[in-house]
Amino acid sequence: MGHERVGLLPKTERWRDLVERIASATGASDVADLAGRTTELLRGQLRNVQTDRGVQAAFYYLVLLGFAARDPQTTRSELGRHGINVPESPTPLDFVRALRDWVGKHSDNGEYAELATRAAGEAICTWFEENRSGPRPLFERHENAFEIWHGVATGSGFCELARKFFARFTERHLNYYLEREASAAAPSLEARDALQRNLKDHVDRISRHAFETARITQSFAAGWFNKRRDEGRVSGEEIESFLRLAFGKIRDELLRERHRV
Repeated sequence: MGHERVGLLPKTERWRDLVERIASATGASDVADLAGRTTELLRGQLRNVQTDRGVQAAFYYLVLLGFAARDPQTTRSELGRHGINVPESPTPLDFVRALRDWVGKHSDNGEYAELATRAAGEAICTWFEENRSGPRPLFERHENAFEIWHGVATGSGFCELARKFFARFTERHLNYYLEREASAAAPSLEARDALQRNLKDHVDRISRHAFETARITQSFAAGWFNKRRDEGRVSGEEIESFLRLAFGKIRDELLRERHRV
């Protein structure tokens, strides 16, 4: 899937400068400026992420899950045809383990692969929690698990799963940069704890916006998925093309948000 890869996330002085500004922020005007700077930097880092094999593999897994879920009686065997193995009564964590195996086999196991795997895993668990009746532990087996996953086979179900993936990936991407530079910048454990508290407040605000921004992927995800589900196949080139469009829309929305700050 794809011919280029982003590889390791680069280190940049601009992210370190942003962390230093967060550490010294004192008022509401600082917060507005920091939000604008953060969205601008994040937007730049999302430019070529669709070419990374780990990101492609994680999203491809979600698509294959949607394809296989059309018939609850054959979901497990359909996944098996693609080398995705889950138990007869899988828990959400079983699907996450299978996801990690899948991405490991189809990517170069870089930092983007890890971010995408975690984002897809969180999307799977959250979607399952929201679509089953009654709260249960994620590790508890459910007798009607494949009936619940059947909802992912619809356009509306898949685009909600996809939105959760893009929102979680955007949030984790942001966290990666900020936390890495914070670790390098804090001179002591006490300073690091204080900085981490400021970072968490900042990331929470940006993350809420990232989740709302990811809604724009729903406007075309359902139609894209339904067409390929009916055909029963999807190519690596189509996965990369979808990701390019989705991240492009998110980048455009981040740009609009930057101008509103």
